[in-house]
Amino acid sequence: MNPESVKGNTSYYHFYPQIPPTLSTLDHVKGLVEAYKTKSKTEENIFVSAKSLLEEIGQLEDVGVKRECFCRLLRLEMEEVQNLIVQELALLLNLETIPYDIQNDQAQQLIQLEKIISEIIESKLNSSELNCVVSICRIYQDILEHLWLLPYFESSNYCSNLLVQNKVFILSNMERWKVSLYQLASEEKIEPFIPKNIEKAVLRLFQPLDMDIQKTTINESGEIPLVFLEILADFYAKQHDFSSAIFHAETFLGILMEMSEKKEVLVIIMQIHGKLAVWNQILRRYQNSISHRLESLKIAEELRNPYATIIYLKGIGSFYVKQGQGERALPFYTKAQAIAKKLQDPKSESHIFSSLAEAYLSIDKNDDAIQCYQAALELTEERPEQVLIYTGIGRAYANAQSHQLAKEAYYKAFEILPQDDFFNSISIHENLAELFNDLGRYKKAIYHTEKILELIQDPSFQISEFKRLDSKFNTLTVLGSMYGTFGNYEKELDYKMQALEIAKKADLFSKCLGIAYINLGSAYCHIKNYFESINYYIKALKIVKEPLTKAKILVNLGNTFFSSGNFDKAIEYYTEATMIDESEIKKSSFNGLGVCYSLMGSKEQAIKCITQFICLSQKSGDRRSEATGYQNLGEIYRKSDLKLAEKNYRESIKVYAALHLELKNYSHWQITFFKEQAKPILRLEGLLLEQGKNEEALQLTDFRRSRALVSALTIKFQKDDALSSFGLTAQEMQALAQKLNTCFIIYSFPFESTDSITVWIVPSQGEITCQRLPLGILTEEVKEATQVFKAFPFIVEPTVAKRRPFIRPKKTRGSATYASLDELTRGDPEESTTSAVLQSFKERLSLWYEALIAPLESYLPKDPQQVVTIIPDGFLAQIPFAAFLDKEGTYLIEKHPISIAPSMGILKLLDEIPKVFSENSLVIGNPTTPHSKDALPLAQKEAQTIVAPLLATTPERTLLQDSATTQRVLEGIRDARWIHLTCHGSTGAKPEEKIDPHSVFEGLFKLAPDEEHIQGYLHAQEIASLTLRTELVFMSACFSGRGKLHREGSVGPIWSFLAAGALSTIATYWRLPDSDLTLQMVDTFYRHLLGTGVEKLNKAQALQKAMLLAIEQEREQPHLWGAFFLSGLHE
Repeated sequence: MNPESVKGNTSYYHFYPQIPPTLSTLDHVKGLVEAYKTKSKTEENIFVSAKSLLEEIGQLEDVGVKRECFCRLLRLEMEEVQNLIVQELALLLNLETIPYDIQNDQAQQLIQLEKIISEIIESKLNSSELNCVVSICRIYQDILEHLWLLPYFESSNYCSNLLVQNKVFILSNMERWKVSLYQLASEEKIEPFIPKNIEKAVLRLFQPLDMDIQKTTINESGEIPLVFLEILADFYAKQHDFSSAIFHAETFLGILMEMSEKKEVLVIIMQIHGKLAVWNQILRRYQNSISHRLESLKIAEELRNPYATIIYLKGIGSFYVKQGQGERALPFYTKAQAIAKKLQDPKSESHIFSSLAEAYLSIDKNDDAIQCYQAALELTEERPEQVLIYTGIGRAYANAQSHQLAKEAYYKAFEILPQDDFFNSISIHENLAELFNDLGRYKKAIYHTEKILELIQDPSFQISEFKRLDSKFNTLTVLGSMYGTFGNYEKELDYKMQALEIAKKADLFSKCLGIAYINLGSAYCHIKNYFESINYYIKALKIVKEPLTKAKILVNLGNTFFSSGNFDKAIEYYTEATMIDESEIKKSSFNGLGVCYSLMGSKEQAIKCITQFICLSQKSGDRRSEATGYQNLGEIYRKSDLKLAEKNYRESIKVYAALHLELKNYSHWQITFFKEQAKPILRLEGLLLEQGKNEEALQLTDFRRSRALVSALTIKFQKDDALSSFGLTAQEMQALAQKLNTCFIIYSFPFESTDSITVWIVPSQGEITCQRLPLGILTEEVKEATQVFKAFPFIVEPTVAKRRPFIRPKKTRGSATYASLDELTRGDPEESTTSAVLQSFKERLSLWYEALIAPLESYLPKDPQQVVTIIPDGFLAQIPFAAFLDKEGTYLIEKHPISIAPSMGILKLLDEIPKVFSENSLVIGNPTTPHSKDALPLAQKEAQTIVAPLLATTPERTLLQDSATTQRVLEGIRDARWIHLTCHGSTGAKPEEKIDPHSVFEGLFKLAPDEEHIQGYLHAQEIASLTLRTELVFMSACFSGRGKLHREGSVGPIWSFLAAGALSTIATYWRLPDSDLTLQMVDTFYRHLLGTGVEKLNKAQALQKAMLLAIEQEREQPHLWGAFFLSGLHE
């Protein structure tokens, strides 16, 4: 910018005429101050005299005398007097008075005023009289600013020499009270920038401005050059004093806009608008910021300056992206890109494409973001730009859940990263840490986060100490949280303690110390050290100023005292939190109070608080909290009034059901949400059972199964959503059992105690029966269900290769069979297994039979061909009912055909789906996976020589080896009545196999890779979104019947195929041997299902025939044939 272009003749600051000093008033001031110090007059007399003097001083015309009088009177520790004084002094020490100071050689007086005010600040800090201390500090800064500016406008070096002579005194004045002022900031009694700005203002006196202009003599013109305003604005901005910077820039702008509209003036106006936009944004004055940006753009377009137009268009786009308004940013970036293309400026175009990609990324349009990044990459050969672009591509792929591609992009950025590029290196490590953390690969996430810490501390990294400490604090906090996530609380505590030490440094005190204390409160709570947790929360409470954060700490304290069993103190903090006028805080507090009072036996108070919690929830439209409130009321009334308890449970269920329906297009969220929704249902189910209302309890137990699955089918096939709201009645269940010619056995764990299980039998003819069965020695297994599964090696998925030895889990209560079962590993069919291991496994099957089936034998169908449909609860969905063994050595499958179902409601919906099937079938066999060891030769034989001929599958729809790609399978299953998959399956529980680390689904099939699926995985999650017209899906693959256990039920491939519209599935509980026996079972099943050369049977009966064939050959090895089970409709 050319400063000469704006000098002109514009007069902004006018000098004040010199007036002879009025000594008498000053003498009166000195006398009054002395009387105050010696207490020779009463405080009341001094106050009256001071008020009178203030009026007298206000009448003076000599600015210098007025300043000195007012400054001396500040020694009176009377808040009302001091408030009046600082208002007057602010006007006498603004920039408009600088000409007066030059004209009247006021440098010496300003030095004197500096000494007076410095002594007053010191006195205040020593006596802890802090009223008006902030305003007086501001006056002190104004005096220092005058002293700093005077040398630039005087004709001699008088002021400069005077400052040099007094340097030691001025610095020593500040040193006497600087530490005390910083201490006030550390105690959050004043803002942290106050001591910093004062210290900078003092040091600035002895650091000359960088100016390319000659000294100007105000003595001759009575004016300050206009350009000096801009210089001051820029200087203050560099000092991070943005309020002062904005003041001077706006003053400068106001004068410029009254001048001519010459091009050079418009350019300066455009630039000032640009600076004001940035400074206002830093101060979070967003409306001001965008207004200035739009003004800059308007002038740039008016000047027809394409490069300036691009800059301001990009600035507006960036502003909207940072505000979370990516959609609004798009037209500005698009317009900038069009201009850059017209200019044939590839560098600018590349930058704009990267910015456009950021905007798309901010609104989750990941494909568009990747396309823009790729376009930017093609337009630049500069390595630093390419690093940024590849990092952006990685973020876009990560956002799209394409984790492998994200990782490749980040590593590509590392390949071309200059060794000394610390900023981008830290950025890439941050993104990789986040990626691996999302994948649950915490070891790698921690490695990258620790790498950030290492880079931050590298002495070669040129960064301010403030930013270095700030970055270190944030990184240590993240590391602590990561360790806390997976339960390493010792390391969580260590890292959060290190973060605290950094936060204690003065520059970071106010920003980080409260956060550090809150984090430590949480960390100590994790290790149940409630004393220390409470201690840190209280420390945070003392220094945090933001009301909402303080309120949250109060609630956390209430929660921590509640967890420690100190209900009285919990009530104290909850009660304090209720005083804060914020609805969320009030709601949390009243709920906490209600639960505390309930546990303390104060029923009336508990009801009152929970009722308030419900009312606040209803008022704010927070129906989720409303449902929680009704549930808590149900718990309170359960002890005294069963009728009211039932009423409130039902209200809770009703509200939750409405919320569940609102999520009907989002199965993922429905499944997650139902974990909470199930609580009042289970409590009501138990309450009804306790009252002998067994059929009502049965309706509830079926209603709480597969809620999201019911919703998915209801929407997909446009069925009545009554099932989503109410479920089946007992009469409808009986009618369904009769229609399907089956006997339902429904298991339920409605009580907190695991020493029994509730069972209903709904026969095809006759009455519904309900029994509560004791579990005996199986009680511990219910508590340790996951450990029970680890006891069966063929159930446990190998982590490296199929022949890896099984590692015995630690023995716990109820783990009597662990030692004898750990030799049962998958191998070739010829491999022998010790009789002791097999005998132990069968003993476990016998125990299950005795507990879960034997007490019900008299209710089972008399007709051995009638299907028994089992509806399991919880982990029972993953145990092999067909292989249960009675005392005579007979397996349950030998007595009846068995079918497993998620719920009776699901079977009713499936039965109502129109039976409009394609004539096609799809058979997949032995897909070529990326790992050669995965070849399954007998699986190919099963598909090619057994299933495909029986189903009359065309060669084009028999997908073998390389042709069995994920994409072709997805296309083929959309039009298939019969689907047969014979391939590798996996639970998909490993992070690298997950399509989404937070997915509610588990389960995948390993197919041949294609462009869209480079690993060849077909995830259960992908299947659920399809719409199929399929009668049966046969999954002849390992673990295909497993899923992630939720209150919803088991969510895996079976759930997904049923949600897509398949009527039935056959899947496996565990690893499936690639053996001739498996082939014989598959052949037998299909022949009986289709009636090909043998008796035509329903699906359950056909599967029974296949298993009976295997039992004839391998009766003593149920793990070789017991994996298969049918789910869905059996007819």
